Amino acid sequence: MSMLVLASLLSTAAGAQTLPGPATCTGLVGLQVDTGVVTASERFAKGASIAPSTSGGAGSLFGGDATVTATANLCRVKLQLKPTASSLINVEVWLPETWNGKMFGYGGGGLSGGLGQSATLMNTSAGKGYASATSDLGHTASTTAEWAGGQPEKIIDWGHRAGHLSAVTSKQVMNAYYQAPVQRAYFQGCSGGGREALMSVSRYPGDYDGVIAGAPAMDWGELMSQHVWTAQIRESAPNLANKFSAITAAVKKACDKNDGVQDGILENPQKCTFDPVVMKCSLFDTNSCLNNAEIAAMRKLYEGPKLTNGELLIPGLAKGSEGGWLMAYILNYLGGGPEYYKWMVYNNSGWTPSNFYLDTDVAQSRARVEPISDSGDPNISAFIQRGGKLIMWHGWADQMIPSANSVRYYEKAQALLGSTLSNSARLFMVPGAQHCQAGFDMVPHLEKWVEQGQAPTQVINTTQALFSTTTHPLCPWPQVAAYNGSGSTTSAASYTCREQP
Repeated sequence: MSMLVLASLLSTAAGAQTLPGPATCTGLVGLQVDTGVVTASERFAKGASIAPSTSGGAGSLFGGDATVTATANLCRVKLQLKPTASSLINVEVWLPETWNGKMFGYGGGGLSGGLGQSATLMNTSAGKGYASATSDLGHTASTTAEWAGGQPEKIIDWGHRAGHLSAVTSKQVMNAYYQAPVQRAYFQGCSGGGREALMSVSRYPGDYDGVIAGAPAMDWGELMSQHVWTAQIRESAPNLANKFSAITAAVKKACDKNDGVQDGILENPQKCTFDPVVMKCSLFDTNSCLNNAEIAAMRKLYEGPKLTNGELLIPGLAKGSEGGWLMAYILNYLGGGPEYYKWMVYNNSGWTPSNFYLDTDVAQSRARVEPISDSGDPNISAFIQRGGKLIMWHGWADQMIPSANSVRYYEKAQALLGSTLSNSARLFMVPGAQHCQAGFDMVPHLEKWVEQGQAPTQVINTTQALFSTTTHPLCPWPQVAAYNGSGSTTSAASYTCREQP
């Protein structure tokens, strides 16, 4: 260990120290990094306003950045990377002057990278001493995938290369600024950012020491195919969307008590045996009952799309999540499956969902794009062997990405890597939570695991209502929270994590 690294470790152990100054920030301009260069750097004093780097498009749709107030003296650095002639990847790195020796990479949402969506997270991190980084994955934030038309290298940038280069080059910038290497590198993302998270674990296991993957859209091609397939199922039952609230009520009536507590939340929807046939209309077709076409449609939507050979492409959405399906249909149709097939798979602006045939089009997706875009490879042995730790989480009531797909991924990894998987990777399912809805912070749990060897045995989820607060333990799969039989059902202290019967 060099004296420089030793000194850095000792200073962090004693408390972070202020090292660089304003001139160090401006002096970064022109710094050559892997495949690119630092194009701009600007110092912000604590309390100064930091305007967002990008706006509009998917940045707005998925919670775009607003101006933030700097939580610390920091340096915002902008890089441009050009790994190929047609590539242009924008990376942003935030460097607090008082550094704890650690970094966080942040993912984006939908088709977009974290640039334009992560300023609040990066600013919060800076206030806690973390350096951080994110990128635009090689294209401007947008709800359309037109940027991918006829641009195979840009698809590769979006799929995995930009995320990897963001990790590599941000570390180079941090090393130059602090004159010390990054001691611990972490990443977190949800949805599309969850896909990025698992991509780093499976394809680039050396990029990060610890990763948080929320509601990961890891099987991107299958998910996009499900979007288009779902639209076709809806056409067979055009009034179904008006009945979702009644369906959710029927699901909860049938299954809410399965976990021993009647609280309007299903602890594990996979244990729910609700069959929509119980809502069959007897005489008049109203919004509180289902006709035959709607019963058939709901059964298919719960199960998920199947190929003619019987293969389940991806699980269906969970029972109890129906309340969010209408908005999900709209968002998925605007920026999901149709855009994927039109621009990424076929590069044909005239392609429409009416042209979609599940078996044929999935075969094309798998051949042309999924080797680039999908991060659902359960073989994460290389990441584990170098000591990496992975925390996955997913809301059971996710209306955008099937929650059961995270369970399927984790169980595949367990079958492949054995029972010791839980020493390095754990999955936490969140009862009642919709897409990327979190009442918890996984970061302290990840840090304790990576830095102190303390694996998370439960995580407390907090839900705020107008006049009440509910806490509930999240358990490492396949455990669930079981009510102890006494005590407040809205307090985590009344539950114990146990194996499912």
